[in-house]
Amino acid sequence: MSITAVFLKAHELTVPDLILRTTILYFTLFVSAKFMGYRQPGVITPYNFIMAAGASHVAAARIVNPESRPLDAIIIITIATIINLLISYTFLKFPSLVQQRSHLLIKNGQIIKDNLSKTNLTVYNLLSILRQKNVFSPGDADYVIAEPTGDFSVLVNPRHSPPTKQSLSISAHAQILPEVLIYKGKIDEVVLRRHALDAAWLQQELAKNNIARASDVFFAVLQSNKTLYISR
Repeated sequence: MSITAVFLKAHELTVPDLILRTTILYFTLFVSAKFMGYRQPGVITPYNFIMAAGASHVAAARIVNPESRPLDAIIIITIATIINLLISYTFLKFPSLVQQRSHLLIKNGQIIKDNLSKTNLTVYNLLSILRQKNVFSPGDADYVIAEPTGDFSVLVNPRHSPPTKQSLSISAHAQILPEVLIYKGKIDEVVLRRHALDAAWLQQELAKNNIARASDVFFAVLQSNKTLYISR
């Protein structure tokens, strides 16, 4: 099996051929993803999704088909990457050409019928969306916006919002980000030092849970109030 045969010739695929072709496909897609940059699944445009899914499917079919050449798959992915980059550049310069705009569906508790039609939503769809945001009446929402990503932003009328500590003039302590302190019986000393804690504090917290040694703990998280969540 020569490199020339793998890339340029069609033949009956053996197990080593499949392994090599799959490896080629994986790293080609990996490099392509690096060039296209970070894309959070919730914020990619439909064009990005179609491009990535289509190129991956066609390239994979080329890789496993003994009558095709892996070079074709690499060319397909390369061209798809270039097109995706061009679309991304167009989005930066002319966003309205590539991505949909947000639409205001409710303003001051009133449904905007024209925008509801533009987003192809019914009143029942809107009510369902509101319920998912824990809003059970359109009148309880000051604003509802249909975002270009397919998500919905809801600003609840202050009269229907639950009270906060700030509105009740209750002081709140600064919280810390929960971190894994113990995993499979091993203590992360860095986490202890970062939060000015020591072994004596840890032993005291373990004793509260009737645990004698850290080695008996499978998983423990230092929570925002500086207590331990423990799973044995």
